[in-house]
Amino acid sequence: MTDEFGIDGKTLLVTGSGRNLGKAIVLEFAARGANVVINSRSNADEANQVKDEAEALGAKAIVVLGDAAEKSTVLELKDRAEQAFGHVDIYVSNAARRLHKDFWDTTDEDWHLHLNQQLTASWHLAKAFAPGMRERGWGRIVHMNGPDGWIGGPTRIPHSTAKGGLRTLTRSLSRSLGPFGITVNDINPGFADTIRDLETHPGMTPGRSERFARETIAIKRQPQPAEIAWACAFLAAERSAAITGAAIHVDGGQFMIG
Repeated sequence: MTDEFGIDGKTLLVTGSGRNLGKAIVLEFAARGANVVINSRSNADEANQVKDEAEALGAKAIVVLGDAAEKSTVLELKDRAEQAFGHVDIYVSNAARRLHKDFWDTTDEDWHLHLNQQLTASWHLAKAFAPGMRERGWGRIVHMNGPDGWIGGPTRIPHSTAKGGLRTLTRSLSRSLGPFGITVNDINPGFADTIRDLETHPGMTPGRSERFARETIAIKRQPQPAEIAWACAFLAAERSAAITGAAIHVDGGQFMIG
């Protein structure tokens, strides 16, 4: 793949990159010549498979296991990335968990778990990596958000609330970090074609997912992870320096949120 985005030689970190969107983002950047830092909460086999695929594309890659919701994991990601590559130029805050409970069954533990995973993790990443970006006068931050942050979700209230907070964090960081050559943006994937846990997405078997997509998405199919990964690469490009605080909806026209 040719790298018209100017990513070659830069270092990317993606939390939650053992599968699905995170994996696709790693491989998109690896194909463009980036060094990649892969993170999975606990599945070493998945993460190492992504590493192997990235290296097959010519990239240098490392794996760091750990929950991105924990500050200690973020600090280890920083230390390991700096040891391997010197610094991180681009990070994508992608790690997420979802639940399927109505308000009455949602516990305090659910609330704190999902706010930490979606929102606090992104705060820790910013505190860890933005100072180095400021020193170098260049950086790209991408938050994987989603429609729940705009429209809410009755069976995933903590998750939706965290996504709404993440949108505000993106806007606030874009204003704070913009003077230092750092952009901060959201990508909203919508109902992408990913592996889903049927406990958190009841009944969403592949056949039902395809029918749902035809009925609700303008392009009559689910967006592919590679399409979402391309949007991440676009936001990381040298010529995307004037795009910050934005939200790009890669949802196939499912929601058309303003």
